[in-house]
Amino acid sequence: MNLAEFPLTVLSTRCASPGKEGVVKTLEFSDQIRRKNGDIVNRQWIITGADKFGLPTSSDDEVMLGLLKLTVDGGFKDHKVYFSRYELLKILKWTTEGRSYQRLQRALDRLSGVRIKATNAFYDNETKTHSTRNFGLVDAYEINDGRGLGPKPSFFVWSDALFKSFTAGFIKKFDLDFYLDLQSAVSRRLYRYLDKHFWYRSRVQINLFTLAHEKIGISRNYQYASSLRQQLDPAIDELQEQGFLSKYEYVGKGKETEVVLYASSKVPRVSTQAQETKHLTSGEQEIAPRPEADLYHRVHGLLVDRGLKASQVMRLLAGKAENVIARIRDIIEYFDKLHASGSRLVSRSPVGFLYRAVENPEQFVLPGEDKRSPTQTALALGGGGQAPLRAVVEREEQEERSLESEYLVARRVEIRRMRESLEPEALQKITKEVEGALIKLKGVLSDSRLKEVAEHGVDEKVAKLFAVPEFEEWIKAKRRRGGPKLTLR
Repeated sequence: MNLAEFPLTVLSTRCASPGKEGVVKTLEFSDQIRRKNGDIVNRQWIITGADKFGLPTSSDDEVMLGLLKLTVDGGFKDHKVYFSRYELLKILKWTTEGRSYQRLQRALDRLSGVRIKATNAFYDNETKTHSTRNFGLVDAYEINDGRGLGPKPSFFVWSDALFKSFTAGFIKKFDLDFYLDLQSAVSRRLYRYLDKHFWYRSRVQINLFTLAHEKIGISRNYQYASSLRQQLDPAIDELQEQGFLSKYEYVGKGKETEVVLYASSKVPRVSTQAQETKHLTSGEQEIAPRPEADLYHRVHGLLVDRGLKASQVMRLLAGKAENVIARIRDIIEYFDKLHASGSRLVSRSPVGFLYRAVENPEQFVLPGEDKRSPTQTALALGGGGQAPLRAVVEREEQEERSLESEYLVARRVEIRRMRESLEPEALQKITKEVEGALIKLKGVLSDSRLKEVAEHGVDEKVAKLFAVPEFEEWIKAKRRRGGPKLTLR
């Protein structure tokens, strides 16, 4: 998502030799956004390439998306992603002849040499703010052809900043096949930009010069609205012909010309993967998300805030209907109540409990739900194998309460035994320390109540002195040894 707001590459498929005089070595883009509080923020996006390899080209943009697809398919497990060149070429729909392998390696050279200075233009999905970053894309890569002593896969390594942005949820799947089938670099760049913003709204209105120069990367030598339209109109027409846009129009004149683009209700989807397309975040704060996008974003954020990894959340929410996502939100609310009440089951493994509940939201019966689906009823009656998750939770909570009662009895017995084993002088010293600490409560508490508090204080000091296990340690020892005996450390 951070790479969809401004161009990443030049629009041409070839990059002139960096050593030649007059060759552009830096790309600079900028815009302004208005915060929700009304403040205007200036953003800047500066791209530099390695002296030897130059700036990335439009075909390198394809490679970048191919690397992202490999990473998504691998579940975002690590910065380091293994792959075969043949596999990547097939994803990109390139031929598998020798020059394609050379073309791929040159693209990796340029992508690994890129540095980006993003001033107020890098959205941090953890802090929910725009920040200033200087970062790279690909830190390293290694190409292996499989010859030699044995097969060895190729790999590439994402930069820390970019991979953290991925796993923080600031990423969106889109129709890669549709993108690759577009005929021009301008069409593809425009599609990426609009695909991001159409998630939040079905209509985008933007200054023509800002769209052309700052969002698409069309040369600033085109200084008139008419000349910019000559560059943009074929791309817009192609997106309309392919069903991505329903219509478009221009309003205003000269430098004030604006283009208004309308999303089609029938955006082409040529793969099942595209049908599961979901945003994991609302992204740019100045944009108001659609209601369903806002729900998805809020649920995603709630799950990540409670300890689930962004990659797990992506899998859990992928392809879920809006009503199921709303149910997951209700499950999270119930989880919070359990956590706040100190439920031992939740406090012992909160992330595990929440993951299991969200993994099968339809089977989770929330409190107050009297009606069950036929499947849930069959399960509850023993006709379907495993009981509904809610029933499992209740059984485990009951077992937990029973174990806690058993622990408290065993703990009292153990403390009494320790007190009896103490030398009288040692016990007397502990008693005086406790009574001294409670001196201020004389006159506030009754004598009998003060004596109870003092006895409890002595017990706790003895428990600490002899390191009597806490409940969690005791339960682990009990399950490990198969007996209820309170074992000292």
